[in-house]
Amino acid sequence: MIEVVVIRIVDGSKEWKISIGQERIKVRELLEKIGLLSNEYVVVKNGQVVSEEEIVNDDDEIVLYPVVSGG
Repeated sequence: MIEVVVIRIVDGSKEWKISIGQERIKVRELLEKIGLLSNEYVVVKNGQVVSEEEIVNDDDEIVLYPVVSGG
C-alpha cells in the first residue's frame, strides 16, 4: 500500500503529494524534503495546528499558512 501525505499552501498556489513509506517522519523533516523551512509556516495537520516535531502519518493533509510579520 502506498502511503501518501498531501501538503499544500493555503492559497492553493502549490501542492505536493509525498510518499512517506513506512518511515516515521516529523513535520520539519517533511518540509525539508520539499525545500521549505518549518519556521516560515504555521502548519495545520488534519485541521489542527501542530508543531514541527509532530509525526506525520499516511493520508494526513498538511496545510501551510505563511508566517507574516512586519510593522
